[in-house]
Amino acid sequence: MAYIPGYNYDIFISYAHLDNEKLPGQTDGWIELFYKSLQLKLAQRIGKMDSVKIWWDSKKLDGSTLFDDSIENGIKDSAIMISLLSPGYLNSDYCMKELQLFTAKAAKEKVGLKVGDSSRIIKVLLNNIPYSKWPAPLAGSTGFPFYFAKDKENLGDPLDATSGPFMEQLKELRDALVELLNEFPKDQTTVAEPVTADAASAETITSDQAFTIYFGEVADSMRTVRKRTIAELEKKGYKIVTGVPPPDEPAAHAEKALTCINEADLAVHLLDEFPGREIVGQTDNWYPKAQLELSLQHAKSKVVWMPAEFQETDIEEEAYKKFVQSVAVNVDTKNQFDLIRGNKSELARQINDLAVAIQQSKAATQADEKISVLLDTHFNDQQYAFTVGQALLQNNIQPYINPQEDNPHKNMQFLADRMSSVNKLVFFYGTVTKEWVLERMSAALQLIVTNNYPIDDFIIYLAPPNKTDDSIVLNQRFIKVNLFNNSAYATPPSDRLNSLVKSIKG
Repeated sequence: MAYIPGYNYDIFISYAHLDNEKLPGQTDGWIELFYKSLQLKLAQRIGKMDSVKIWWDSKKLDGSTLFDDSIENGIKDSAIMISLLSPGYLNSDYCMKELQLFTAKAAKEKVGLKVGDSSRIIKVLLNNIPYSKWPAPLAGSTGFPFYFAKDKENLGDPLDATSGPFMEQLKELRDALVELLNEFPKDQTTVAEPVTADAASAETITSDQAFTIYFGEVADSMRTVRKRTIAELEKKGYKIVTGVPPPDEPAAHAEKALTCINEADLAVHLLDEFPGREIVGQTDNWYPKAQLELSLQHAKSKVVWMPAEFQETDIEEEAYKKFVQSVAVNVDTKNQFDLIRGNKSELARQINDLAVAIQQSKAATQADEKISVLLDTHFNDQQYAFTVGQALLQNNIQPYINPQEDNPHKNMQFLADRMSSVNKLVFFYGTVTKEWVLERMSAALQLIVTNNYPIDDFIIYLAPPNKTDDSIVLNQRFIKVNLFNNSAYATPPSDRLNSLVKSIKG
């Protein structure tokens, strides 16, 4: 029985399996140590072993595995989700599905997405992920930092799971969870209707950053509609910007409105037969009209919404009537926007559908533009490869890390599968022998020739211990080989990583 009545589990831990990989000599990965430590701290605080039920998945899923039924059931049966945010988490389709499913199912429950002022989705930051890259359901709170970064621009690394700083942060997280567990309504029941993973994808935006919607100023007759729509969209995890005040100074108003419009992913303007508040000192100009005109010129995407029953001929103010009529017929290529006529009760759904379409289009474009790279490394050098991989992620390059054992010919099928979906191959020459690296490259070259993979060059990355450029000499006639020697640096310098990034993109 869970601590919270009505659930089988109190907490669901959502994480990327990459973050639980064990270093040589370790018995437990970082996530497993986090789970065990949190479970113990919660039991000690509440005073009973196994008093709080925590669901976490110890299996490894890959791209050929369907979304696991046990994971879906674990999410549906859990009261709280802990999202362990990292570059691996942001790039995991499974993690995004977990987040979407929990958001959708929690929104349908009686208690909603929040208990009091606290979100039911708790953020644990394994790295210094910029706010702009947080998935939309995670926006709105600071989360719990479990990383060390030299400065605010540094991605940093997860805290040692046995260190004092880790334990101090764990106590902070435990106290917040205990408070949230105790605030849950004691008569809380589970979802009112079933939510599937596919339904969750349709109801929440699939973004790797908070999707921002700007709502323009409206006439008094539209304020209630706007307020209700904003509330519904906020439940879905959207960041809403609204309430740009109409100050007495028109120039100050325009500057403030334009700033908000430029920062938004979508600008929404609601019009009916009333023009709204007039701008002082400007004849035939009103704040809703002025903000819409700014959006038409500057917003990334914009939508104008009018009630289905509304007719422009109903407008009594002649100048405003001409403006609305021009909007209704002027969906041109220069100021292209969506014009929607609908029922007020459907407004939130219509905006959500449009936002999802924008996000999907953006994601598809980014996927087309992103270069993918396979980092082939020995287990002993995988931590160095992870560091390089994080730098590639920050430069819109998708890394896949392929750590291998002493036998360079092992797991050839896995190597082949990965090579079929990447643009570049990077071989790490660190603590292993030169012969091991050459065998890996030879095997990869044979796969390219046999399967006609679209890979036209290799990169050899010299990692510590220190080596000279002539440590590995190749006279390769079939494929271009580039050499990057960073073996003198325990942590690769940013300028040298930039050279690697340019070579990969070049």
